[in-house]
Amino acid sequence: MKEKGFTIVEILIVFIIIGILLIVGVGSYYIGLEKAREISAEAGLRLLHVTVEMYAVDHEGKYPNANNLSELLEELKNYLFDRKLPENPFNNKPYSDENNDHYKITYTYDPSENAYTLTVMNRYNTKILLLLSNKIVLKH
Repeated sequence: MKEKGFTIVEILIVFIIIGILLIVGVGSYYIGLEKAREISAEAGLRLLHVTVEMYAVDHEGKYPNANNLSELLEELKNYLFDRKLPENPFNNKPYSDENNDHYKITYTYDPSENAYTLTVMNRYNTKILLLLSNKIVLKH
């Protein structure tokens, strides 16, 4: 009479299948998480873009003359909700010069042209996720 139950090979096959499904699922989760963080960083940059434009409307078309995020915050504090820059999706703290290593936001201003550029980089600062500017470039 045969004993009822599973063989060791059958149990190993089930564990291997479960392991493969977990690997695929966890990988997809982290890819989705990274994409969500990038979208959050882009939304923060768009908010800064709108805030800079609101500032310009109130200052006769002049944009904030800032060299870093701290100076930009000082210029825009009356235009930002709770007087804070958007949160960095890497650690959920407001962007600042000290908190700008991952999903880095940069603001550059050219006073001679009254032009600015805002950029946000990916987590490793290897690719621009979004670039917003009021500078017009004419190609010849």
